[in-house]
Amino acid sequence: MERNTLSESTIDYGYITGSTIPRDFLRVKIFEGFVLGNRVSQNKKDYSYEDYTFAFSSEFQWVQDYIRDHFDLKYNKQLIPKLHWGNIYGPLEQSYSRTQINPLDLKDSPDYTWVYGVDVQKDSCELVIEYDDNRRKGRTWHIPLENNKFIIFPSTHRYFISKNKGAQMNIFLSMNCEYV
Repeated sequence: MERNTLSESTIDYGYITGSTIPRDFLRVKIFEGFVLGNRVSQNKKDYSYEDYTFAFSSEFQWVQDYIRDHFDLKYNKQLIPKLHWGNIYGPLEQSYSRTQINPLDLKDSPDYTWVYGVDVQKDSCELVIEYDDNRRKGRTWHIPLENNKFIIFPSTHRYFISKNKGAQMNIFLSMNCEYV
C-alpha cells in the first residue's frame, strides 16, 4: 500500500526562549496605536477595524526574526512578512471570526498568520481555529494563549481569540506572511 498526501493543514506553536523578550516595549507600542486610533482599516464593518498599527522597531524585528528563523530551520520554508498589527481585548471582549485571505485576490493573499502573546493573563483566553476535516465540517482547535507563546497557522483558516475571562486587558501581536 502506498500513500500520497494531497493537502495538509498544520498548526505550529511554541514559546520564544533563550533570552529576554522586549514584551514591555511591544505592549506600550501596541497600546499607543490603540490610544491614537491607528487602525489597519477605518471601515467599522471591516474585520481589521479592531487591528492597530504601530511603528516598526528593533524589538518587533527581534520577535519576527525569532519566529521566522525557527520556522525556516524546522520546515525549510522562509516566511516573508506582509502586514503586522496588534490587538487589545478587555475583560469579556473577543475578536471576530475571520480569515486573513482575500478570496478575490488569492495570489496576493498571505500563506500564514501568526499570533504572539505579548501580555496575556493566565488562563484567560484561547486561539480558536476553525477547519473542515474532509466530510467533518465545522471542527475547531482550541489553543490556550499565554505570554511569550506564538501560534502559526494557514491564513485560509477562520480563527478568533475567545472571550477574555480575565480581569486585565490582553495584548497580542499578529503578522501575515507568505512563504518561499
